[in-house]
Amino acid sequence: MSRPNRGTVSLTSAQRFAARARARRRRRSLTIFAVLLLVVATGWGVLRSPWATVQRIEVSGTHRVPVAAVRAAAEPELGRPMLLTRDADVASRVGRLRLVRSVQVRRVWPGVIRVRVVERVPVAALPQGTGLNLVDEDGVVIESSVRTPAGLPRLDLNLATAGVGAMRGCLQVLSLLPPEVSRQVRSIGAVSLDGIWLKLAGGVRVEWGSSSDTVQKATVLSALEQQHASHYDVSSLDTPAVRGK
Repeated sequence: MSRPNRGTVSLTSAQRFAARARARRRRRSLTIFAVLLLVVATGWGVLRSPWATVQRIEVSGTHRVPVAAVRAAAEPELGRPMLLTRDADVASRVGRLRLVRSVQVRRVWPGVIRVRVVERVPVAALPQGTGLNLVDEDGVVIESSVRTPAGLPRLDLNLATAGVGAMRGCLQVLSLLPPEVSRQVRSIGAVSLDGIWLKLAGGVRVEWGSSSDTVQKATVLSALEQQHASHYDVSSLDTPAVRGK
């Protein structure tokens, strides 16, 4: 029997080895291509598909602020990828609307930008000419009125003599009063930063002093009211006083 030629055997083995190596390279290339295709498809899905782009603007919390104005501030984001929305820019534009106190902007999948507005609300009625300006706790005019709305205290002070700081102090007091005290307030005024006073239901007057320690002063006032006087003084927490029993 003749023996196989060693050169032929070696050549055949080398060819099979080379074929296997080429097959491995092809499989590796196909795998890399499939991964790249998946990355591209995922990227398109995340950034460009209708599901992942802004399709709708939702607005909530508006009563005085026009919904159209809020939408106009957010509409530049329509069609933008959800992951690339400029939420801070939208909040900044909406926040520049005069009657907006604060705003929250967030993404809601799929395809929604939700804008939640907290509006400024009047806390006092400030005389202006023959009418009244309804102002919020920052002194921003919300609207005008010919009479003081029910439940809203009147803000009585002369801005020219008391100053804007005194007005802000009055508004700060109103914003910090607990409900059981604020319900009694009919008017609030000031002759200076440290000369704030309250007029309660029934004509009761309270000397408040500065706007500092408002919560503590309200607590002291509630205790003093048990004496049923016509004049209270909580301007100094160390020496509260009652007059006109």
